[in-house]
Amino acid sequence: MTAEIAILNKSAVVLAADSAVTIGSGGNAKIFNTANKIFEISDDNPIALMVFNRLDFMDLPIEVLAKEYRRVRSGSSFSTVSACKQDFLRFLSSEVAISDRDRKNNFATVCFDTMGQISVRFQEALDDHIRQTRKVLVSKFNGILKSVVESEIAMLESLPKADGFGKVGLSDEYKNIVNSFHSRFFPTMQVNQICTKLLHKLMSLKVSQTKLSGLLTGMVFAGFGDDELCPTLEHIEMDGILDNKLKVVDVKTVDIDRAGPAGDIIGFAQDDMVQSFVNGVDPSLRRYSQTLVQEAIVESARLVLSPIIKDAQKLEAAMVALQPDFENLSDGLKTKRDNYTRDYYTQEVQDMVRLMPKEEMANLAESLIDITSLKRKVTRDRETVGGEVDVAVISKSEGMVWVKRKHYFPSELNGRFQARAAKR
Repeated sequence: MTAEIAILNKSAVVLAADSAVTIGSGGNAKIFNTANKIFEISDDNPIALMVFNRLDFMDLPIEVLAKEYRRVRSGSSFSTVSACKQDFLRFLSSEVAISDRDRKNNFATVCFDTMGQISVRFQEALDDHIRQTRKVLVSKFNGILKSVVESEIAMLESLPKADGFGKVGLSDEYKNIVNSFHSRFFPTMQVNQICTKLLHKLMSLKVSQTKLSGLLTGMVFAGFGDDELCPTLEHIEMDGILDNKLKVVDVKTVDIDRAGPAGDIIGFAQDDMVQSFVNGVDPSLRRYSQTLVQEAIVESARLVLSPIIKDAQKLEAAMVALQPDFENLSDGLKTKRDNYTRDYYTQEVQDMVRLMPKEEMANLAESLIDITSLKRKVTRDRETVGGEVDVAVISKSEGMVWVKRKHYFPSELNGRFQARAAKR
């Protein structure tokens, strides 16, 4: 994992990223604090690319592809950041050589992540079943798995399809990839034909719908096109090439201008400390407080009605009938809380950012990454944020300027590297 941040106002955009990268998963995972995550991708426009989560595209490092893109597009300018983003995605989908093996490996990666999530939900459902029945019946396992997979299918079918994707049918070869994970994720059972077909349908939907895998690649394009006086940020996420198309989901666009927002702070990946700073409360505590409010409303109603409605069945019927009112009340309180947070916390921070000089924006970005790393060190969380913090400031007049940047080599010993960089 990682922690990254973008801070924008009318004069500049600042990008900051830690250096941690996790290799492997589970107990075999290793964390290295040497990864590069911010890249200048245009020689002709002040535009940068910041990546998070999975740092490769179809087993090719994004760092290599970003620098190659900058080389082959030398002399090409872009009117907007959005135009640069679209051109970079075309470069990935049509100019980077992708083999059939790469496509199969990428599908297997998405399948691995999906089957892992289904396995966790299956185990939770199985544990609930055992607690309720006090029995462990292998004959029930496929029925429980069927229910879990059908629930996930229903959720995916409710989502729109990703751009460019229609109905996806898995070939026999790809079905065999899905089947190959049965023994790994469901070792205590023999997956029957019904569940096998449902898992095939699940993976076809996972390919076509807008929901991405947990192993997605996040990309942030930020800077200035020729026609942009103020900075723009485009945040996308993708799962690579699936069904011979690049699966991309647009997440957020921030366009700083005179008519729109004048400043913003956006966190990516592990952004809990950024949200705490901007909104005045930890996001997990915020979610938990909403759950407590919902429970308090229901329990308060039960306490009021219990002395009035003595019959247990009638009491439960009344509680069910009142459920829409409970939800409306909870939503209304949530809206009031969010409005208060916006007015007394978020807006004040955005107003401060709107007037910040570039140097102070860079210091703030670095500090927020540092405090995220510090929190991982002093709590039981794995130290998935760490290493040196790279900070870049992008402005219309100065272009992209590194405030802090690590190298894996001593720069004073590599004069030829500096000379090559100066000629670029």
